Formats: sequence, structure tokens, C-alpha cells
Amino acid sequence: MLENYYHCMHMKVNILILEILLGLNSVIFCQEITQLGIWNNNANFTVSYYQDRLITSTTSGIIFLDVSNPANPVPSASLPNPSSFPMAIEINGNYAYFGGGMVGYFMIADISNLNFPVQTGIENNINGTAYQIAIKDDCAFMPTNQDILYAIDISDKSSPVVIDNINMGGFSSGIAVKGNYAYVGTENGLKVVNIADPSNLTVVNTFGGNYRRISADPDNDRLFIAKSGTGFDVIDISDPMNPVGLFQGIGGSSTGNLVYNDGFVFQIGSASVSAFEIGNNSSTYLASFSSTIAGQVNDVSARDSVFYLSTVNDVHVLKLSFNPTGIDETSLKSQFTVYPNPSSDFIIVKPAHEMIITNIDVFNSSGRLVRKVEDRSELINISLAGWEAGIYYLSLKSNNVNKTVKFVKK
Repeated sequence: MLENYYHCMHMKVNILILEILLGLNSVIFCQEITQLGIWNNNANFTVSYYQDRLITSTTSGIIFLDVSNPANPVPSASLPNPSSFPMAIEINGNYAYFGGGMVGYFMIADISNLNFPVQTGIENNINGTAYQIAIKDDCAFMPTNQDILYAIDISDKSSPVVIDNINMGGFSSGIAVKGNYAYVGTENGLKVVNIADPSNLTVVNTFGGNYRRISADPDNDRLFIAKSGTGFDVIDISDPMNPVGLFQGIGGSSTGNLVYNDGFVFQIGSASVSAFEIGNNSSTYLASFSSTIAGQVNDVSARDSVFYLSTVNDVHVLKLSFNPTGIDETSLKSQFTVYPNPSSDFIIVKPAHEMIITNIDVFNSSGRLVRKVEDRSELINISLAGWEAGIYYLSLKSNNVNKTVKFVKK
């Protein structure tokens, strides 16, 4: 039975003993997505977050939304659409790169002053709609729905020029780059392309099935790739020429574009968005949101636990948060010692003899994943070095039971 939650804590010599007994209440946390703000505008397409601005393409132009106040996103600048609204946006340094939607093009804009963006150059020798762009040094790589991957020299920002193109053999939409290789999501699989010489693109391998948009996790050599059906695949590219499947993400109504950010994936559905927590070897579906969405969802971009959704009618500012929701009544007696609490340097987690902790997730008070700990030792030491002062939560997984403990970083 669900009741109002409370923490059962006993403090002695700065040590916290949390006891969970039959008939006693324990805190559980529910992951939920809530709306912080909304910008009402008809026909919004792709979106990209950058320094408190959300760049979104619309039928009336490219709009720069000031989202520093999440509750009140407001336009702060704009650029005209060259010939049609863009369907691809990539930001790199002081420049934004745009790929054409209904009409093919590749455009560059100087965004060093976010309140006064300026178009610097355009290449019109493009066939098809672009959905994603990747930048490496002085070259841009852009696939289109006409099965083509373009390599574009951007060394002169006033005069981008196509230096090569290669047929991908199928509808192409997603792209990511690592070193001398580009990874292109196509309807015929993930194409691995050697881009060491951008003027001589070569496909060197193909992996998997029907793939779409890609979001990279370069720190862990992983790609998160939307599938043509539901969910996404997570691919290891530590061996750049030979991708290996790691695990899949399934849940909610996720069927489209996705973005990976700091341990979470946000993926859109036709009229919803879903959130997933990403571990080393697995994905956990957390929550979905659809309550205020009117019309088709087109794209998603993320800052952290705050993320942004574009639909045909609005741009939504959303937040993934972890909220206490009630009581978990359990017949299993268990005991964890977490000390010192509060602490400024470290905490130690000590399970009872009969308990085996298999995983610990640490979240801050806004629900952001701060640390994942996979340690089965009798005393688990978690360093707090570099953490901001405040309230944190340990999500403990032990013997198929999940428990949450609060501690304070001084």
C-alpha cells in the first residue's frame, strides 16, 4: 500500500543506519518527465541546444530561442531560411551548420554573437534532404535521403564546397565521426566510411539492419542509433572498422530521433518522448511524456536532465526528475550502513552479511546521475571529490531489491 514517504534514519557518531523491516516504510523514487515551459509556434522541425539557446528550424525561419529561463522560452534572434527550412543542425565552435529540408543545401552561420547570427556561406550542390551533420577539422560530412554521403570542405566559411560524395545504397539519415571513420545510419545498415582522405570516401564495412539517427558517446566509444522500428541499438566502436552490438533500448513509444546526454537517452515517438538510463551493459526505461503534446513530434535535444522537444505546434522545455512517491513494503529484512553522513570527502557503504550489493547509482537532488558504482566488496568507498555541496541519493540494488538512501555532501 502506498502512503506518504519518510526516511528512517538513526544518527550516531556521524553514522547513518538505515533499517528496512517488514511493516516499516521506505522511500522509493519515481522517475518522471515534467514540462517546465513551452513556446507556441506552428511548424517546428529540428532543434539543437547551445549555451542557453535552442536553435530551431521553422517554416518562417531559423529561430534562436533564449531558454535561460526554462519557464519562458523567448525568441532572441533569427536567420532566414535559404530556400527551405533546414532539417539538420550541427554546432561546432562559433559556427552552426545547416542541411536543407525540402530543397538540398549546406549552409554555414557565424554564431559567435548568439544575439546576432550571420550567414557566412552556402553550398547548393546538394541532392536530397539532410537530417544530420558531423564535423571533423575542416570538413563536414552530411548524408541525405537520396542515399548520398557528402564531404564538404569548410576551411573557408564563406565558400563551402563539395569535394566528394558516395552512394550509401539506401536512405541515409544519421551520422557520427570518430577519427578517420564516419558511421552512417542507412536503411541497409550502419555504413563504416573511411574519411582519412575526404576527397576519396570509401565504405569499408556494414553492420546491422535498418538504422536512422545517431547520437555518439565518444568517451565510451559507443553509438546510440535509432532503429526504423521501436527503440535503439547501442554499438561499440572501440575497434573503429568493426562495430559490435552491445545492448538495446526498448520501452515507451520510442520510435524516432534520439539524443544521448550524460548517462541518459531521450527518444521521441510520434506524439511522445521517452527517457532511458544508460549503464555499461544495459538500458533501463524510465518514463514517457505526452500529456501536453499536440501533433507530431519532430526532434529532441538535451542540456542535461532538462531537454527540448520540437513538434509541429510547439517547442517544449521538459525535465527528467526523480521524485519520492510513496512506500515500498517488503518482507525482506535488510540493513545498510552508510557513513559518514554528512561528509565532505567520501562515504562508505557497508551491506549486512546476507546482502550483496550489485550496483549503486548516485543521483543529485535534481535527478541527474552523478556516479555509477559497480563494486561487490564488503566496504564500498565512494569519493565525493569535486562534487557540489547538497543532497544526494544512493540507489542501491541488492538481491533483486532496490532501495534509496539519502546523504549530504558538505
